[in-house]
Amino acid sequence: MKRLLLSVSLFFIVGLAKPLAPINFDVIKLQTNPNSPTLLLMGGIQGDEPGGFNATNIFLMHYKILDGNVWVVPVLNKHSMLLNHRGIYDDMNRKFATLSSSDPEYPIIKHIKELITSEEVNAILHLHDGSGFYRPVYENALLGPNRWGNCSIIDQEKLNGIKYGDLEEIVAQMIGHINQKLLKPIHKYHIRDTHTAKGDKEMEKALTYFAIKNNKPAFANEASKELPLEQRVYYHLLAIEGLLEQLGISYEKDFNLNPKNLYYLINDKTLDVTVDENIILPLYGLRPTLNYFPLPKGIQTSEIPLVSKAKIIGLLPKNNQIWLKYGNKLMTKINPDYMEFDNSLKEITLKVDGKEKNFAVPSIIEVKENFEILPLEGYRVNVIGYVIPGDKSLKPNESGIIIHKKECIPKFSIDKAGKIFRAEIYKGDKFSGMVLIKFL
Repeated sequence: MKRLLLSVSLFFIVGLAKPLAPINFDVIKLQTNPNSPTLLLMGGIQGDEPGGFNATNIFLMHYKILDGNVWVVPVLNKHSMLLNHRGIYDDMNRKFATLSSSDPEYPIIKHIKELITSEEVNAILHLHDGSGFYRPVYENALLGPNRWGNCSIIDQEKLNGIKYGDLEEIVAQMIGHINQKLLKPIHKYHIRDTHTAKGDKEMEKALTYFAIKNNKPAFANEASKELPLEQRVYYHLLAIEGLLEQLGISYEKDFNLNPKNLYYLINDKTLDVTVDENIILPLYGLRPTLNYFPLPKGIQTSEIPLVSKAKIIGLLPKNNQIWLKYGNKLMTKINPDYMEFDNSLKEITLKVDGKEKNFAVPSIIEVKENFEILPLEGYRVNVIGYVIPGDKSLKPNESGIIIHKKECIPKFSIDKAGKIFRAEIYKGDKFSGMVLIKFL
């Protein structure tokens, strides 16, 4: 009886919880020559398949197109990615045959369809993570025809009269490229032709079949969920490279492609994110919770501008907090202090270890011993973690004060190491920006 009551309670809690509103996706166009082929590359239509959207993210950060064009959608289903959920409004990859205009994701599906049918697009590659390892014939529970991991998928053999329409030949070359560089024999890739038009009712609803019906060559690549993330990304990038070669799109990358290097690129400790133009945060090393953290008042969380080299970053409202997510990974939980933002301040002058220098707002400023934020008319500064003696009823203004490393209390730092402190700048009651003081 207790278990039944618990289940009913959980049902009402989940049922009454406000779902995360759909978030439209970004399209980043790497274009060099309008007369060269264009590949539409997409990941993350299911939010719990990180291999795909981490592969698109690495591609955007570390590949350069030399001749040809690649349109990249880093993550199609951003709202489900933030919740690490396959699809919070059901499976987005089953909405391409028919869909009611009342479906919450209808505008997103419409946007995807417009991209796919764009005149410029010559081919589509859709990245997924699948269970086990696909084999045409059953071998065991992990390897067989009902598994989807480590295969490349087409809906049919050919698209007659269409450039790049020999789907089977192209995908054969693509997996040939992958299979030359396998990490283990069990990882071997196979072609999976779903023969969708012959009655595969589930695949008829999928993105690639919509493309095929619109005479667009489309391929899907699956990496096995049995593999660690860096190995999934490895195989997705091999698939991308193999298809680029088939399309005649030339490229270069700034690293050697192997799982060890990918692990460090995925977990790049130098990554940061700028929030609403005047706040900067490192992605890694943050404390689990950041308290009384300024965020813009009256703006939907999904509309707060984020800028980073990484393209799979988002803010998730949860439990009266704002969670900073990098893909599926939680980087920190923010207890927000909502306030009016004033974006008038673009630069500030500091003396860092005795040397005067101008810095952009926002920025991360490295300091060995001490710093001083020089007074700026109309603005005041609050260095979180530095306590100045005086009248506590007054709002702090810590500009014009030489602040030493030993005077900053580590528990108020934003990082676990106790070295990075917020210097918040205000114009009246409005938040004007932040610089981070990083003691070396």
